[in-house]
Amino acid sequence: MKYRQWHAQLDVFDAVRRYMALMSRWTGDAPNRERLFISDFYLVNPSLLHRTQMTSDVRKAFNALRISRPEDQFVRLPPPAVLFHKMAGVQVEALHNLIGRGLCDVALVNQGRYALSKEGVDFSERLSSALVLPREEPVIGFLTKEFVEIGAGDGSLRSSTGLRRVGV
Repeated sequence: MKYRQWHAQLDVFDAVRRYMALMSRWTGDAPNRERLFISDFYLVNPSLLHRTQMTSDVRKAFNALRISRPEDQFVRLPPPAVLFHKMAGVQVEALHNLIGRGLCDVALVNQGRYALSKEGVDFSERLSSALVLPREEPVIGFLTKEFVEIGAGDGSLRSSTGLRRVGV
């Protein structure tokens, strides 16, 4: 019997679920594409948040989550920039699927922002507990409330995280 190792980072269906979870809990203005991709990256790889630059208040909120450091985990991840680049195609395909199925607000998409449409909200409410895994709940709360303060200006999110993607 052959076994395949599954990586959530490279699964389109899981990326769709993560996007819906993030957008259903987002506070304030709808995120742009870059912020959505980076938030998704850290949702699936929360230990890598240790390597980002944060203000002291945001760092305090993050430390309260007690997420283990990447070097203390069993699975070794590649450098964040490499993994972020590897996830590019999966993230783009997942986002296109959400838009194409009418789960994202197209008027906002045309403005470069991403939020769930009425159908998307209804669908996420029907999924309820299946949408967010128990261990993801605190990370999603952090990403959609405190982490949004990081890199509020153009390009500063990239400099705070070290993540950059060209032409995606």
